[in-house]
Amino acid sequence: MIDLRITTKYKEELEWKSLLKEWCASHKITTDQSLIEPELHEGKTIVIGIDSIEKFLKEYKAFMDDWNDCRCDKWMDS
Repeated sequence: MIDLRITTKYKEELEWKSLLKEWCASHKITTDQSLIEPELHEGKTIVIGIDSIEKFLKEYKAFMDDWNDCRCDKWMDS
């Protein structure tokens, strides 16, 4: 499960909330004004900062897309 801790200082944080909801990814979002930078916790992974979270979410989406991709014809001989 993704634990996203946001500050509401950055416009990207609102986009992340929408993306996680759209992806139907298991997540929890907490607003913490005391944070200097937003944080994302997923398992033992901790990602801090806008650029790092953007990169993580891009890779996470690619993993989800690959996981959900239809594999029926990928293994058939031509």
